[in-house]
Amino acid sequence: MVDLSRKFFDVKKTYQAYTSNNIYKCDSNNLKQTLDMILQRHSTERMLIELPSTVGLTDEIINALTDNIDVRVIGGLTDEYSKSHKGEYSDALDFLREKATYSKQELKEIMKKFNEIESHINPQWSDYEKALYLYEYVKYNIVYRKNRDISTDGKSMDMVGIVNRTRTWDSLIGLINQLSTCSGFAHIYQELCTRQNISCVKVGGKYCAGREGDHAWNIITINGKNILVDAIWDAQEFEKGNDVTTGFGLLNSDKKYNPRSYHELHNNLSIINPEWLQTTVKKVSALIPKEQIAKDRVEHFLKVRELDRKRMMYLRGQQLQINNENEKNIGETMSI
Repeated sequence: MVDLSRKFFDVKKTYQAYTSNNIYKCDSNNLKQTLDMILQRHSTERMLIELPSTVGLTDEIINALTDNIDVRVIGGLTDEYSKSHKGEYSDALDFLREKATYSKQELKEIMKKFNEIESHINPQWSDYEKALYLYEYVKYNIVYRKNRDISTDGKSMDMVGIVNRTRTWDSLIGLINQLSTCSGFAHIYQELCTRQNISCVKVGGKYCAGREGDHAWNIITINGKNILVDAIWDAQEFEKGNDVTTGFGLLNSDKKYNPRSYHELHNNLSIINPEWLQTTVKKVSALIPKEQIAKDRVEHFLKVRELDRKRMMYLRGQQLQINNENEKNIGETMSI
């Protein structure tokens, strides 16, 4: 029987690289005030600003960050989402939050991507149209891979489980690299929707499409209706040359979802009108780049992966030791 009790994050793991008096939790309303207070300390110690989302992160604030200040963006990694990770692997969520911690340069690249994406959103569009546009952007511009698919020798760190694999698979770094797995797709889409004031959660659990496997997806709520969103299937079809939209609110019958979190939302899902979808998708996706980027993205990732591993070592405040044999079991259990 799956344990569905809420698992709170372990402070010792989630914040292990920082002393308690150097951790600042805030939101867009008091972000500038918090940063000013940190800068007035004139400290060279490592500092952490933890935010619920990137809303309120401006160029002015990012430019003011000093090299010793990291910014963590929680996004979809909520306490409710922690139910998605069960048993002895529940601490994976502590490390996922750790991975969602970004440097000044990374934030600049992330916000540049967001601004590029959002520049094509018509402010007159409905929330449904905005959510569909964001879905189409992710479908066209992020390549789906399982982390093990990228290993060139069967021994690299991306052969290991969710705790130690590099950040592109689980955080907004996947938006920069244009490469991720289902966990990263759901994390990125949740943040994109949040920035448009669209209620969106990241859900984890099981899916069955011929076989059962761990998975992550989204549920958006618009005008009181809950819509299931899962872009990875159409992203894979686009890579094959098929431009389809089947994962936006259609509850595709060949895939059955069994969530471990957000059960109330999942038990009250609505279906998008297929005729509306067919008409609207052409309108909202007209300006989205649609290049076939798979080969280039994979090659680029292989070049930058070692830099990301070093970044993870820095975030943990210790040498990142990886035992592939031990991690293999975690990876098999936690493959979302």
